[in-house]
Amino acid sequence: MAFLTITIITAIIATVSIVRYLENAAKNRLPKGVKPLPGPKGLPLIGSVHELPEKNSWMKFHEWAEQYGPIYQVNLAGVNHVWIARDHVAKDLLTKRGAIYSDRPHIPALERDNRDSGQYLPLMSRNALWTRQRRFAKQIMDTSEKASFYGYPELESVRLLGELMTNPSQYNVAMESFISRVTSRLAWGTSASSDELKQRARELLIGVSPTGALGNKLPFIMSLPEKLISARAWESRRSRTERKFFEQMQHQVRLEMDDSTESKPSWMRSFLENKLKWGFASDLEGAFAVGMHGIAGALTIAAPMQSFCLAMCHYPQYQCILYEEIDRVVGDRMPTYGDLQDMPILRAFIRETLRWRPPVPTGIPHESTQDDTYEGFHIPAGSVMHPLEWSISRDPEVFLEPDEWNPLRWLDAEFPTYQEPLTKFPTITEYSQFGYGRRTCQGMGVTEADLFVGIGSVAWLFSMQASEDAVTPEKPTISEAEADAESWLQEEIRLADERVGCKKLSEAELEAESWLQEQTKIAEEDDKPEPTIQELMPRRPPPTPPVILPQDSQVAEDAAPQINIQSEQEAERAFFERNAKRIKRQSWDNRRTSSQNVGDLQNAIAARLAEDEKPAPRSIEERRRSKQNRNTLSDYDRAEQAVTRVPLPWLHANDSGICLPPDDDEIPNDTTVEATPSQSPKFTKKLPPLPQHCISTSGETTVVPSPAPAPGPAPTPAPAPAPPTETTYDISTPVKLPRPDTAPIHGKVAVENDPTMDFSTLLIAKPLPFKFDLRIRNQRRAEHVQKKWLSLKMQGKFEEAKCYWGKTHAGNAEYGWGETFS
Repeated sequence: MAFLTITIITAIIATVSIVRYLENAAKNRLPKGVKPLPGPKGLPLIGSVHELPEKNSWMKFHEWAEQYGPIYQVNLAGVNHVWIARDHVAKDLLTKRGAIYSDRPHIPALERDNRDSGQYLPLMSRNALWTRQRRFAKQIMDTSEKASFYGYPELESVRLLGELMTNPSQYNVAMESFISRVTSRLAWGTSASSDELKQRARELLIGVSPTGALGNKLPFIMSLPEKLISARAWESRRSRTERKFFEQMQHQVRLEMDDSTESKPSWMRSFLENKLKWGFASDLEGAFAVGMHGIAGALTIAAPMQSFCLAMCHYPQYQCILYEEIDRVVGDRMPTYGDLQDMPILRAFIRETLRWRPPVPTGIPHESTQDDTYEGFHIPAGSVMHPLEWSISRDPEVFLEPDEWNPLRWLDAEFPTYQEPLTKFPTITEYSQFGYGRRTCQGMGVTEADLFVGIGSVAWLFSMQASEDAVTPEKPTISEAEADAESWLQEEIRLADERVGCKKLSEAELEAESWLQEQTKIAEEDDKPEPTIQELMPRRPPPTPPVILPQDSQVAEDAAPQINIQSEQEAERAFFERNAKRIKRQSWDNRRTSSQNVGDLQNAIAARLAEDEKPAPRSIEERRRSKQNRNTLSDYDRAEQAVTRVPLPWLHANDSGICLPPDDDEIPNDTTVEATPSQSPKFTKKLPPLPQHCISTSGETTVVPSPAPAPGPAPTPAPAPAPPTETTYDISTPVKLPRPDTAPIHGKVAVENDPTMDFSTLLIAKPLPFKFDLRIRNQRRAEHVQKKWLSLKMQGKFEEAKCYWGKTHAGNAEYGWGETFS
């Protein structure tokens, strides 16, 4: 029996493959005068499926785009897929020729046909069902946007911050719950269904992802009996549970409307109050129309919030300007959707996050309904058209340094992405990631509100910093010259006692020897406080009081004491030349251990001696780079090239949550890095002035104290600071940058070597959980959130998640209730 079953299945597979191959061969016959789209050749029947990686398949499509051009085709298991890698090409085809490119492809793994069943609005073909459901979607979105989405994002942001303070390690769960609760409230007026909504969304994502359900990889199995194919049985259970969930939520809203005239506003309530207006065939159609909007929101909006945390940890140099805007605009109150126009920097951070890590990198596919020709290339009917968002958002002609996360590209007029007025731009509405042409997503407003309030609230209360063990860098490679210099130095140290007094040493050797001896002496006196540079500087003698002389007493005038100012200045200059290395060491290694001092100094000497033959002395930055892999850029290198204008407030919170200044060794404040104008555009637009160190003095935040005064007479009081004025930032001038404490990534930058490229494997590019420090910026704000959270909870505003059917069937496969984050 088993042998017979295997034989039948094998015969079916062979028959279907041959038929599909013959159909494609006939379909791909080219008309005269056109040529086929470029692309990988692939193998018979299976095409190029075997070339796709199991994880991050869009990276392979992006690689093909760089090889074959802005539009190319790939055969995947007999289906022709056309990939569009540039925005102008996508607009030419999907927008301007929307009449033939606005259909959706068939998804074989779904039990009901997504194109005409009326149950999957985002995946439906253009027909009467799609037209009336889309008209309904536009109406409910416009109505809720005018009402600021009924204040649901602001309400749930309180619970989000409370959960992050209580259990920050589960930040991904808290952020996904925030989105699902807001979406659930908008759909049905309650957040109790949020966990079930997440589970329904996750299972539908498996069903529609090309690498998810088995039915999408082997479509023919969906025609076999459920008893033989477990994948079909799973899809049947998923579809049944989804329908029960939507029907139950619709029934609950109807009961609330019957029991009270003041039921909570929601999309379902709008449908039930105007059923005749929408012209739906049944209540079930309305239940799916509302439910699919809920699922779409729960799927896509949570991923950018987690990508934002990732960007904050790997590009910390930009946090300062965001915190300044938040503290200036909203102060000690939480951000609201009404602050949208007044906060262009926050909008730029959100816009750049969506560009840097698009939540749907392969784009939502379209399908061509007839043959077409574009730029002399033939596009056959039935082709699946993919606007490849990963490549579109990395067009080097539009986005300078596309792989870098740089929110200033939306705020600086020197960038091609800059738009005015800043009260409207940058914005995520009308963005390509929401689709093209007639299939543009109607939920752009909801997405913008959720991300603005959610991300703004997190940045309002917390700062983010990568943990020390979050990234394990590879061992940097050492050049042959550096290795030789290190070996020579070790040998010189070993033979130092023999050489001293026996022969004349070179000037470089004498300098290295005296330097190491000096550091050894400092290591022995570790407990003794180290003298400051001010104490070591030669003091000018105090000026002698002037002697009053007669005007005709030339001899007495000649005898008056004279101070040779030029000689004193030369003495100071000579002092700094002699002690330049000591000054650098004191500022960089003020609190390092003695062993680290000696080791770092040995490396510095070796690097300097290896470059003695250069005609010009190397700068501090060149010496630092000589100890790193020259083929990669560290986070500090990226910070040099960024448009950074003031030192960052490297604060951390103690047990009570109050921000404290860091240790001296965390901030080498005297380190000046020359920005590179050729790589960083000149920022000439005026932004609000930034206070010193960008530290808010509201609440109980502790301001970084000034350095201790040098010994000697008490200094005169400093004059009061001038009021802030409009500031123009010019990165062509030297700026002081602290070193980010994120570990650099050495070696070749690749997917497997980049922690920012760790994604889940389904259609949505959601970053996998990573470790970072979430620190409270303001204790008074934290106390305000805790009080507000307790008050709202006591009022019953925060419903607990629950299962709506099956009573004790939680975890039962028949009902589909299980671990949401399995």
